[in-house]
Amino acid sequence: MSIHRERISNISLMAMFVIFVGTVIAVQLTTVYMSLGLALILCMIHLLKPVSHGVRDVSLLSVLYLLGYWLFVCLNLFIKEYLNQLGLQRELIISCSRLSLIGYIIPFLFFTRINKMTINYMKMGNFTETIYFPLIWHGVKDPIWRFLLIASGTVIVSFSFVIDFSQDNIVPLLWVGILFALINSVLEEILWRGLILSRFVDELGEKWGLVVVSIGFGMYHYSIGFPWSVCALFSVFGMLLGGITIRSKGLLPVMILHFIMNILFVFSGLIFNM
Repeated sequence: MSIHRERISNISLMAMFVIFVGTVIAVQLTTVYMSLGLALILCMIHLLKPVSHGVRDVSLLSVLYLLGYWLFVCLNLFIKEYLNQLGLQRELIISCSRLSLIGYIIPFLFFTRINKMTINYMKMGNFTETIYFPLIWHGVKDPIWRFLLIASGTVIVSFSFVIDFSQDNIVPLLWVGILFALINSVLEEILWRGLILSRFVDELGEKWGLVVVSIGFGMYHYSIGFPWSVCALFSVFGMLLGGITIRSKGLLPVMILHFIMNILFVFSGLIFNM
């Protein structure tokens, strides 16, 4: 995969979108045997020489995602069963089970060892780079650090209207929320922005790569238990996170915002009361 990509036709662009987002949705609705069939079809597309280079590359990335999904499922079941046997509280089990995201990451890491990423967001990132609000590349220009302060303050104030700060378990919930947010934000950003977004920006460019990966990111949340309508909102959230990653050229800024959002999700009941 190379940054020297061919000019992408509308048909190829649509094909790449359908292949990847379709894979993200389909794997959550099918059995492991049906997923094997889908993986076989994707491998055949990857091997077809008449098919454009970009479509073949995205087909291969989709196979890696399929493999990662089932590794995630197996790890998730193992972690939950093991922690249930230890008699841990439900919230702690849910938080620790997010370690199963490593299942998604493993295939992409192995692939990276044999096929280096030309564009690589697996870096710290630069807080002094600029971003534009509200359209990332167009709007009011701000440094990343100030944009993060404004965005964090906005979401904290917004969620304060739906969070019950008088609940008896507020302190224990804070600690388990920090654990959940730390595991989830770091691993999701490594997967979706560090590994997947890097590949798609290389194939499609920054804007289309961001759109495709953000929609995939939103749809992937269905497997966690969110309805499709909420998944669509997560796609919008994914656009923001991906935009910060692209503009900062790394993961630390976006991990911070993701961490704050996850803690607010915990306090609002979106995580443990589903």
